[in-house]
Amino acid sequence: HVDITSKELQELKSEYNDLKETLNKQRIVNKELLEQIRKQKTSFIGKDLTKRMSLDIITIPMIIVICHAVGWPIWFAVAVSIWALIDLVAVLVGRKKFDTRKMLDDDVLTAAKTVKEYKRFYHLSVVVGAIPAVALVAFVLIRIYTQSAPDENMLFPTAIYIFTCVAGVLYAVKTDRKKMEACDNLIDSLESE
Repeated sequence: HVDITSKELQELKSEYNDLKETLNKQRIVNKELLEQIRKQKTSFIGKDLTKRMSLDIITIPMIIVICHAVGWPIWFAVAVSIWALIDLVAVLVGRKKFDTRKMLDDDVLTAAKTVKEYKRFYHLSVVVGAIPAVALVAFVLIRIYTQSAPDENMLFPTAIYIFTCVAGVLYAVKTDRKKMEACDNLIDSLESE
């Protein structure tokens, strides 16, 4: 049988309260740290959407200048501009839906579901964007040949153009893989919490 004096009991109570306060502070720090890590992990989504929006905005005046400079038809500039505007609207809708500042305010499973929705949005936009991209590549190739002189050797410019297109596709595939890997890692980390 152990006798505990009131002084010892007060000391134990004081130590317990100090320990409890320290643990509460540690939980707050851990929670803030986890939030910061998650926000850093989701920042690629916002950056991707901002980059696409910037490219869409730049495309419109650039294609008009290019068409005017090389004597291509205005309908081509209009078609490319419409494509850029459609993508811009999709990106603006995506920015609202996939707001990374608010995404992590929900519970982790809802945040993981939102990242999965972003993956579907991204894949759909790549597939939809590939159709006009192929048309654009074909149009430019046709214009190169129709604007060249009959006796002009177009093998070298064609090879450069095809090499540039292939390099662009390879870069896009590499970027796509990185984004999808980042999405998968984020989903795994959210679902494991």
